[in-house]
Amino acid sequence: MVAQRRRKLVAARKAAGYTQEALAEALHVDRSTVLRWEAGEHVPWPYLWPKLARLLGVSKERLQKLFADEEPPLLWQADLPQPNTQQPTWNFSAGLNYGTNAIIGSSEHSHARVPMRAELLTQYESLTDNYRQIDYQAGARAVYGDTVAHLNRLLAAADQVPSKLYGRYIALLGDTAQLAAWLAIDSQDYPTARHFCSVALSSAEEGEDPTLHAYVLGVMSYIHLHAKRGNEAVRLLDGALRIANSPRLGVNPAVRSWLYEAMAEAYAFADNPRAGAKALAQAEQLFDTVQPDTVPHWFGFFNAQEHAARLKGRCLMRLGDGQAAVVTLQSACELLPEQYVRERSGTLIDLATAQMMETNRATNPSEPEAAADTLQEAWQLALLTESGRNQRRVRELLPAFKPYAHLESVQALTHSVH
Repeated sequence: MVAQRRRKLVAARKAAGYTQEALAEALHVDRSTVLRWEAGEHVPWPYLWPKLARLLGVSKERLQKLFADEEPPLLWQADLPQPNTQQPTWNFSAGLNYGTNAIIGSSEHSHARVPMRAELLTQYESLTDNYRQIDYQAGARAVYGDTVAHLNRLLAAADQVPSKLYGRYIALLGDTAQLAAWLAIDSQDYPTARHFCSVALSSAEEGEDPTLHAYVLGVMSYIHLHAKRGNEAVRLLDGALRIANSPRLGVNPAVRSWLYEAMAEAYAFADNPRAGAKALAQAEQLFDTVQPDTVPHWFGFFNAQEHAARLKGRCLMRLGDGQAAVVTLQSACELLPEQYVRERSGTLIDLATAQMMETNRATNPSEPEAAADTLQEAWQLALLTESGRNQRRVRELLPAFKPYAHLESVQALTHSVH
């Protein structure tokens, strides 16, 4: 029976004129996701059903019949850190928690039948903002599991949101999903980050929010940037900037500036420093036009000069301008509030990298020592926030210090990291 229905799903896709790749692109998911649907391993997430039915030209009810005889599958499971000692497992197929100490209550999931009220939605909005602040101050690991659970609750409540609140709800869903994507990226869980980005993109599309749409494409580019795949990141950012630079869409200049910052870094990895320098200049020009009171609240951090400086410094470092990068990153470190622990750790790693670029053993023997001290501080903060990505970046930089192994600061760094 399942095999027969899978054949019907494949037939419906082909009848609608879609390859697996084209359908995946239209839904903002990986081709492997469509492949698993058709293989009977998974079913689509709830928020994808209406759009999938529309693309295939069938009713939602008919589409649901193709999956009706199957047990609820596990679209994604992760052993995420939780605030209690009993670790639940999160089931994304229905947005429900089947583990011990489940936030979503009883087996009847009675909360899902309660209509969304304005007061509850306001609390959910505050919760997303609180998780964002905890991430800044304590790192992704401290809040990853809670954010995933929060996103599950929002997905499960979709059918209980009254029309007058739906605009706020869909905006919150997109914001929470993009936050979860960043947390997954920081945890180096890139396949899951793509899933969260697909939720955010669908929310942006449904909420007709081009600013969020362009921004999430930029978030996705960081999956490639972290892997130093510059050309792939450039392609994604080209699409984001086509949206962002359309006058009729009115994308916020802060988001446009941030996208050009990311593009500068992408060009650096793509061995095109001239284009990277041009993108960085455009980012700076746009940043000067930013009006803080018009920036989306979820992007408010980019209003501050210290965050613009740290991103500029990182771009300069990637583009090979070590001297300018050192000056800019030192300024960013001085400006960054102490509570932004994760950002400080990453900025210090960038600064140490730039300092090593400027090292000259004949005329400036103190530079490796300064870089080692900088990296030592970055390492301690990376441990504090349990950032696997920043810890990996520190380890990757260690070989550059081998010629200076006789220096006490380098020996202390090597001892700490190993």
